[in-house]
Amino acid sequence: MNLFVISISSEPVLTFGLLLLIILIVPILFQKAKLPGIVGLLLAGTIVGPKGLGFIEAAGVIDVLGKVGLLYLMFLAGLEINLQQFKKERKNTIVFGVFTFLIPQISGTLIFIWLGYSIPASILIASMFASHTLVAYPIITRLGLGKEKSVATAIGGTIITDTVALLVLAVVARSVDGDLNTLFWITLIGLFSLYLVFMFYVLPKVSYNFFKNMGEKGRFTYVYVIGMMLICSWFAEVIGIEAIVGAFLAGLAFNPLLSNKGPLKNRVEFFGDAFFIPLFLIYVGMQVDIEILISGYDVWFIMGVMTLVVVVSKWLAAFGSSKFLGFNNDQAWIIFGLTNSQAAATLAAAFVGMEIGLIGEEILNGAIMMILVTCIIGPLVVERYGFKLADDSAIELEDRIKIRQRILVPLSNPLTSSKLIEFASNLKTDEKSPIFPLSVINTYKDADKQRERAHKTLEIAKGHIHAVNSAANPLVETNLNIAEGIRNAASNNAITDIVIGWNGVISTPMRIFGSVLDQVLLTTKQQTFICKIIQPISSFKKIVIVIHPQSYTGRNFLTLLESVLKLAENLKAEVELLYYEQDESKIKRDLYLVKSEVEIRLKSTSSLEQTINIVLSELNETDLLVLFNSRTGSSDWNQPSNVIPRVISAQKPKISFVSAFPHALDNEEYLMDILYSN
Repeated sequence: MNLFVISISSEPVLTFGLLLLIILIVPILFQKAKLPGIVGLLLAGTIVGPKGLGFIEAAGVIDVLGKVGLLYLMFLAGLEINLQQFKKERKNTIVFGVFTFLIPQISGTLIFIWLGYSIPASILIASMFASHTLVAYPIITRLGLGKEKSVATAIGGTIITDTVALLVLAVVARSVDGDLNTLFWITLIGLFSLYLVFMFYVLPKVSYNFFKNMGEKGRFTYVYVIGMMLICSWFAEVIGIEAIVGAFLAGLAFNPLLSNKGPLKNRVEFFGDAFFIPLFLIYVGMQVDIEILISGYDVWFIMGVMTLVVVVSKWLAAFGSSKFLGFNNDQAWIIFGLTNSQAAATLAAAFVGMEIGLIGEEILNGAIMMILVTCIIGPLVVERYGFKLADDSAIELEDRIKIRQRILVPLSNPLTSSKLIEFASNLKTDEKSPIFPLSVINTYKDADKQRERAHKTLEIAKGHIHAVNSAANPLVETNLNIAEGIRNAASNNAITDIVIGWNGVISTPMRIFGSVLDQVLLTTKQQTFICKIIQPISSFKKIVIVIHPQSYTGRNFLTLLESVLKLAENLKAEVELLYYEQDESKIKRDLYLVKSEVEIRLKSTSSLEQTINIVLSELNETDLLVLFNSRTGSSDWNQPSNVIPRVISAQKPKISFVSAFPHALDNEEYLMDILYSN
């Protein structure tokens, strides 16, 4: 027995200090040794835990935070699923879900019946093999492969196999008590149906209104999301389903409400990756009893059989389904690496089986060792083959010859800067590209005060930019003409896109938006988005794009369309495209040329008047209107493309809209301009 044991109750500060050092140092050391940091945290938990060297007790707060980390991991997995791609991959998901459940479940049941275990015990043990935990998913996130087809298939299969495996666990546990009757099935099915109604109908509506009313108060929105995740997990337990299923379903429920590049999702992911999930991995490692390694041949035999069955059956499921679905070898290995690791449902099944007396300690020990081995194999496989897929994705992007995106956001009002910056972050196609907040000082009188105010505005903007996990390059320009200051900043910094706000105020001298914005449009060459955004960006459920005939400018139009579809993809919003009847063939051709996962609903109109009537009658506050405009050199407000902003601002002031203008140059000329500016 170790004499030096740190208890969370007696030494909370030292205990947390040591755990944070482990979370910091161990992954760094393992990554230097070309091993996944996840493996290091699992082994570290085994070594320092009560069943290893016994330095730290796995009790009290550590036990609670470890379980919360498990729920957090499943919640993030639900959040990361691309639901639009998931719908497209329904066939793949169902096929793989059937393979990855039936092969381990059937083979495990037969093998343990052959080894002399009862039928209920064999079914329960096999359910451990059928389920899996996405322990290696943080590696997928780091490599930017969350939208890869094989990853979407693996995650979709996880929904099916984990849910069914945990239902099998509930049924087996109830059968031991002799309560497996008609009333049980009616209760389980009825309560689970009500639970799904709450998760996917009531919760999204309540959450949407909460986010809309709270706006940019990030602390409250984060606490709300995590609190609801834990409550949903508890509700799942109440109706007889494991909490991890509730956490996963909560992630799916919140998925459409959190934009990919928004500050709230960044906060959720940051706290999970930095604290909760590493604590869960250490906690899992603490469950491993090193003494079982020297306890005899029988234990080694059970451990070996369990580990071999789960690895082989999951490999067969991954490669069998991949062969059926046409995936290549690297994709099959990714699916195997993601779905081989055991943790969450396996631990649940093992502990439940022990509590009801269906399995013995040898199965519990075998399950824990199986968790350790598979949690080492899974991340290693995902790390190796994930890099190969990531390299292929990078080559594909290079083949498309994309210009490095650089977005300029001119700011005048600190209160509206957060919406403009979040809009800009969701336009980004390049994760590494910075955002350039700009403040223009338009007077030489009291220049010091003006400069001090500009720096304060930019400091606030930098905070918003860092909150969306982007780099910030703040700029200050001094120019008597604000529009000229914006143009100079855009030219001197090789800017590709300009995102600028409009207050929606209409006055007689205006041509479209006002003297400054009109001058910006006439003097700049960059792709420009003039935004009047009323509510939080993440609250938009649909983007309505209005295209008129004059907005066609060849490849520049395609670039603009690609940018707006990227915005829709990140906001997880539906897209409706409104166009003139005579342009239908060109619209369909352009949509074919644009690469996007977003599903687009087409609607044609016959005139400007009909377009305005549709916009006024059908748009609501949850829609974002995007108007495609031409850059012909004319900014006369009575042009057809410029009537709608004035009409909307006057008659529907609560509607958010964006006027989008393409690049003013041909692609070749624009590319040379960017290159020489650098």
